[in-house]
Amino acid sequence: MKECFSTILRSLRSGAILGSILAAILAANNNGSSQDPSATKSVDPPSVAPQTTPAVAPAAPTTTAEQVATPTTPQPRRVHLIVDRKTEAGGFVVYEDENQITIERDGKKQDFKKDDIIDAIQLIDLKQPSMAVLYRRDGSAIQIQLVADDFDEVRYMLGTTVRTMPRSEVYRVGLIRSFEESYEAFKKSIDPKDAVRRLGFCDWLVSEKKYALARTELVALVADTKLPEAVTLLNRVEAQLGLMNAKTSKKKEKIDGDPSAQENAKTTRSLPTRILTDDEVNLIRVYEIDFDNPPRIIIDPADARAFFDDFGSSPRIPPDAPSRNALVVGDPMKIVRLAFELKARDFYTKIRVVGDPETMSLFRRNVHDLWLIPNCATSRCHGGPDAGKFFLTNENHAEARVRYTNLLNLLLGNSKDIPLVDFTDPNRSILIQYALPREEATTPHPPVKGWKPVFGRKLNPEKLANTLSWIRSMYQPRPVYPIEYQPPDLRTPTPGTPADAGEPTR
Repeated sequence: MKECFSTILRSLRSGAILGSILAAILAANNNGSSQDPSATKSVDPPSVAPQTTPAVAPAAPTTTAEQVATPTTPQPRRVHLIVDRKTEAGGFVVYEDENQITIERDGKKQDFKKDDIIDAIQLIDLKQPSMAVLYRRDGSAIQIQLVADDFDEVRYMLGTTVRTMPRSEVYRVGLIRSFEESYEAFKKSIDPKDAVRRLGFCDWLVSEKKYALARTELVALVADTKLPEAVTLLNRVEAQLGLMNAKTSKKKEKIDGDPSAQENAKTTRSLPTRILTDDEVNLIRVYEIDFDNPPRIIIDPADARAFFDDFGSSPRIPPDAPSRNALVVGDPMKIVRLAFELKARDFYTKIRVVGDPETMSLFRRNVHDLWLIPNCATSRCHGGPDAGKFFLTNENHAEARVRYTNLLNLLLGNSKDIPLVDFTDPNRSILIQYALPREEATTPHPPVKGWKPVFGRKLNPEKLANTLSWIRSMYQPRPVYPIEYQPPDLRTPTPGTPADAGEPTR
């Protein structure tokens, strides 16, 4: 019976049952300090087998022992151990070596041999509710807003209702995070001398179809180790890249030999190419930080100390070194709050926001990825040459840089002197009005061939409600991002026509 139960759990862990789900949703992150975030959907990097220590990508350090005098005590890991069909135990890890693990809960210690454990599941520690995927033991999975990953139960929200699920029904919970966060965390967790772990990293990149990144890592791995498996995988990646280049060349040859294709390609190449940089994306995230539900923040200790020195005359800045050190090793949101209070805008660029703030996460999930890109960003509509003065970039739209660029186009755009996103009256927003059926809209979408409403009172009302909720969730009063950016305008004025007249043709 134990062997049967072990087989079920191993199939869950390997993804045999959840493979299709993992391919469709962002992967689990057992770190607990990273939040949703955004961007490219990602399957988790391979983890260490549970008979050893469960793999957890370490958070980027914000300080070192040499940099501050105040020592910190790491939080003990919480785990749930599945021993057999009838025996499970949860607790804080108080001792662990290659062969044994000891956990403690409510003053009671339990010792387990790792060879006897089917699975060791790391529980997630949260500072605030975060988006996650809950994997049930029956093989199903649901996306939730995780409230607490406790020893006996998982508490989560569906809509506005807090629900619980007993641990006996839960296999594990994983936070949702972006490919960029997974990539960074996994790479930092690898010992350069661990060839097997590096190979697993490369294999994960291939599974994510990040072939160029995989090639870079594999070239270095082969040079360092001459590992046969790495050589084989590198050959596969080179072949895949060659195939992709061949398809690109064939497409170019077709364009070169077809005048109409040349004209279409010329039009495509003339589309806007300005995409926000990573630093600009991070700056927007800083301005959208919600202190009641903050994302994960990283501030370099040297930058924090420079900030204290620059504003040392302010009574808000502690005058003594011990108090400043306490801020450096403590919650970085306290430093962010100080920077906001002092309007230290030059320091904002030193604040690194890992993942999306909640409002930006809502925009990604409920607006951008859910209906704006699929319905409005096609090449014949706002993603092509007939986009008018509201252009949406649809290439690589899952990347954070593209998504935030499209966000700026929304926030800065207007039509008929009505903002695309009206924060004073969200229902009046052109974003809402143009997506409604014409008979329901006070400012209906212009008559365009192929246009269809996205939502309404009877058509997908939950999409309408979620879009309005995102608008209302945005920080008020609205900040002005210090970013040099002008939304593209693809209209072609005719003689005697004001540059701001007319509507998009698609």
